[in-house]
Amino acid sequence: MTGRVFTANYDTSDVAIKVWIPLGVSAILGTGGLIMGQPLFSLLAAALTFISLRSWPLTRTDRPALTLSDDGVEIDGLGMVHWQDIQDVNSGVVEVKGEKRPAIDLAFRRSISEIFEATEATRLRPWEIRIFKLRRDGKMRLDLSRLDDAPDEILEAFRYFNSGLG
Repeated sequence: MTGRVFTANYDTSDVAIKVWIPLGVSAILGTGGLIMGQPLFSLLAAALTFISLRSWPLTRTDRPALTLSDDGVEIDGLGMVHWQDIQDVNSGVVEVKGEKRPAIDLAFRRSISEIFEATEATRLRPWEIRIFKLRRDGKMRLDLSRLDDAPDEILEAFRYFNSGLG
C-alpha cells in the first residue's frame, strides 16, 4: 500500500442555480443578441457564461479530499503534513446541527502554521469541501461523514500509514 485517496462530492444543491440555469439563459440571450443585432444581450450572455464556468467544479464528483501516502497526509484546502509531524491520531466525534458524526482528531508536534506544506490541494475555493476544523487547542478534527468511504476504513488507513508500515 503506497497511497490511499479518500473522496467526497461537492454539495450539489445549488448546481442548477449556479451552473445550468445561467448557461441556459446565456445561450438564449447570446443567440437572441446575434439574431436581433443587440450586442448588449451578447454581453449579458458572456457574463452569465463566466458565472457558470466559475462554478463549474460543482458538477464534478469524487473529488480527492484526503490523500494518505508514505510521506504524509494531504488535506484538500490545507496541503501536506508529514507523518513525523503528527503526534497522535484518535477517533472522535463532531457534532453538526445536533447530530453526532464520526471524526478523526490529529495532534501535532509543532504548530500547524509550521508543518503544512503547500501543494496543489492548498488553494481553497468557495465551493470546495472543508473536512477539517482547526481547534483552539492546536489539534485538528477531520469530519469523516463528508467522505464517501466508511469511517472505520479511513481510521484504519490513518493508523496503518502513521505506524510506518506504509
